[in-house]
This record gives sequence, structure tokens and C-alpha cells, in this order.
Amino acid sequence: VVKIVEPLVKVLRLVDGEKLAMGYIYEAMDQAKEQIRAAYKDRVTKYGPIWEIIDNRWNNQLHRPIHAAGYFLNPRYHYRAQLGEDQTREVKDGLYECLERMVPDERQQLEVHRQISFFSRATGTFGKNLAKIARDVDQP
Repeated sequence: VVKIVEPLVKVLRLVDGEKLAMGYIYEAMDQAKEQIRAAYKDRVTKYGPIWEIIDNRWNNQLHRPIHAAGYFLNPRYHYRAQLGEDQTREVKDGLYECLERMVPDERQQLEVHRQISFFSRATGTFGKNLAKIARDVDQP
């Protein structure tokens, strides 16, 4: 039981803590699931039902486009992420859904999109040495 509960308690502490958690929730949930899988030595018959419960809660109650946007815009994860095609699509869909809600003007949306492109490619200001060093230091 501790093998299951401990990783999930870490996520709850993150969410309930004083620091901003938006850009970290996505990764924290993935890490918690991986720790549970490792605790059950990759035996899907053991961890599979637990993952199903976690995924149902995540998808029905916790997962929101703003979490995906926060994950995408968190440089700590953005430049290191090895997401699969489905996860990449899910994260980008969440980002652009937030963009459309928060920035109603299409010209401004295009400008934000252009800045996102600079961010993704680490060009312009995002490519400067200080910006690269700060990726793992500063909170987004």
C-alpha cells in the first residue's frame, strides 16, 4: 500500500503547497505512475488496475487544458521532455485551447504563437545563455 500511496501523496503535497504547481502537475503525475509501476516490477496485472483508477480521476476531475499549457511552458520539462506522439498532441491541444480562451484577438493569438515557436526552438531571448542556465533553476 505504501508503494502506491507515497508517490500520490507527493503529488498532493505539490498541489497543496505554497509554491505555484501548475507547470509541475503533469510531470508529477507521470512520475507517480512510473514509481508505482516500478514498485510492482513492471507487472501490468499488478499496477494496471491502479493506473486505471489514477487515469480515471485524472481525466475526469483533475486534467485541464491549463495543466497541459503549464507543462508545455515549463522550461524545466519542455527542453528535456521525451513525449510520445499522443502526449505531445494532448499537451499542445491544451496549450492552444488555453490560448484561444485567454487571448480572444486573433492578431494577438498569432503573436503568442510566434513567441511559442521561439520558445520551442530556444531562439531569440529564449536562446540566450542565461535563459538556458535558468531553465532548471527558476520556477516558470
